[in-house]
Amino acid sequence: MKAEAHAYDPALHHRHSIRMRGHDYAGGGMYFITLCVAAYRPLFGTVVHGRMVLNEAGRKAAACWRDIPAHFPGATLDEWIVMPDHVHGILRVGTTCRAHLIPAFGRPISGALGTIIGAYKGAATRAIRGTACCAPYPTRTGLACQTPPIWQRNYYDIIIQDSRALNNIRRYIRDNPAHWDALRYGAPRFFAGNRALLDLPLTAFLASRRTGLACQTPAQSPATCHTGLACQTPAQSPAAACGPATWPERPACVIGGFLSPMERAVFDACLADYIPMVWILARGLGLGMPSPCGRMRRALDAGRLLIMTPFDDTVRGFSAARAGWCNEYALHLASSAVVGYLAPDGMLACLLADLRRDISISYLESQPASEAHP
Repeated sequence: MKAEAHAYDPALHHRHSIRMRGHDYAGGGMYFITLCVAAYRPLFGTVVHGRMVLNEAGRKAAACWRDIPAHFPGATLDEWIVMPDHVHGILRVGTTCRAHLIPAFGRPISGALGTIIGAYKGAATRAIRGTACCAPYPTRTGLACQTPPIWQRNYYDIIIQDSRALNNIRRYIRDNPAHWDALRYGAPRFFAGNRALLDLPLTAFLASRRTGLACQTPAQSPATCHTGLACQTPAQSPAAACGPATWPERPACVIGGFLSPMERAVFDACLADYIPMVWILARGLGLGMPSPCGRMRRALDAGRLLIMTPFDDTVRGFSAARAGWCNEYALHLASSAVVGYLAPDGMLACLLADLRRDISISYLESQPASEAHP
């Protein structure tokens, strides 16, 4: 590991410190540390049934945190956890920590706690770069890819003063995954369409977004029919081969969030083939309603489509956490599932790995034995 080092730039770094004034962070103490992922992306995995399931990036972040005492002999780990978009940890820093830095961490800087955290963030960043979980994303122009930052620029610490505070924080860290589930979005409250479709045998269709490929501009994204824009026929979509005609059997009703390009192509294929669907929206219902004409409107009028969401119309745009909830809720309702492309360490893979329901799952793309659902 090596401490992160950035040249001071008054235009960038002139901001208020969130460290406690007058406290000697190099003089020893016990701290409750919180490190947040940039933009709060769920980079490290997902919470399933109250338990954190780490993906590749999450396992690397955990390994780097676990290795802190090997590089800082004066530092001791207490309770800690890697969550989807942040890391919580209790860190005890001894008074001799500053004098025993190992060269692998780079040159020490003033403030032992800052040195440790900077070193951890730098080491975790280098370990995570290049994983499927940290793929480049398109710029606003769609002309080039950028690698997203891993961490927010700073970190948060609470100085632990006594054993009562220590035990409370330990309990908070241990219960963090359960709290994460408890603060989920609940059952859908807003509906449009035929609610009787929920009584049919539901087949969930789920597919990861492909990462690490050439960037696409929004105009290149397939199957935009369900956004209320101009429809594409299944033959025009690159993922048309994943339509229900290629599934083990024709579904009675398909359910999903229809967010990834492959899922959107299946949505359009179902519309064209008059297959009933339940669409779980990851945003407010008013933003998802179709235009007055088109296939979606005809499907709603004919009772072949149900749109439902727990979010009111103040919820806009895309959220990976809400997308994960859509997948989880679809699997909760479905009696069977069809999986298109599956990223080996993505959110969907984590969800399927810890699925606690005995349902039939078919994979359209062959999965290695270690990745296939048992």
